[in-house]
Amino acid sequence: MKFLFDFGPIILFFVVYKFFGLYAAIYAMIASTFAQMMYARITTGKFVTSQVLTFILLVVFGGISIALRDPAFVMWKVSVLYVIFAVALIASNWIGSKTLLERMMGKELDLPRAIWTRLTWFWGFGFVGIAIVNGYFVNTALTTRQKFLDSGILVDPKIDLSNFNCAQTPLENLCLSAQRTEEAWVNFKLFGTLGLTLILIVITVLSISKHIKEKQVGPK
Repeated sequence: MKFLFDFGPIILFFVVYKFFGLYAAIYAMIASTFAQMMYARITTGKFVTSQVLTFILLVVFGGISIALRDPAFVMWKVSVLYVIFAVALIASNWIGSKTLLERMMGKELDLPRAIWTRLTWFWGFGFVGIAIVNGYFVNTALTTRQKFLDSGILVDPKIDLSNFNCAQTPLENLCLSAQRTEEAWVNFKLFGTLGLTLILIVITVLSISKHIKEKQVGPK
């Protein structure tokens, strides 16, 4: 449940995008991330660092996208966020007596430092991988959007493609392609990041369970 709760703002972003477009979805995600952050503060008595960081980046990148009517900023925010997470994780191998993962999960799991270090590197590179895949979808969407805007058709460059009627233009196929690539990024933002994160969790659980079993068996 907590896992789905953490992805709540992204799920809301996806739903609002489908019905009301990109910029309405950004507003919804900012509002839901703020609500998520305050809920954690009220129920636990403290703010969750990852939620605060996500909210700040959303306000900055999402705010710029809304102000300039340019989707590039909010799209690249995903990669920026995951790179920051990766850097923080990997740097924790040398900063402090415990890695970030051990600080977060050490009360529930008793693992050797070597295992925590290995998991930290694994999740760090995993987050970098998600950032790179997101970059691919962003680059494809923005390149296709720019091709449509540069096609010579009199179209406002600040249009919300998700709400635009491509039948109005003589280059309908190019317009539809721009819409599809933007939608592909939105789909990846939910299903891609969720799926890749689940894969990281499954691999982590499998590697930890093997170690725990070995520890439980112990020397005879």
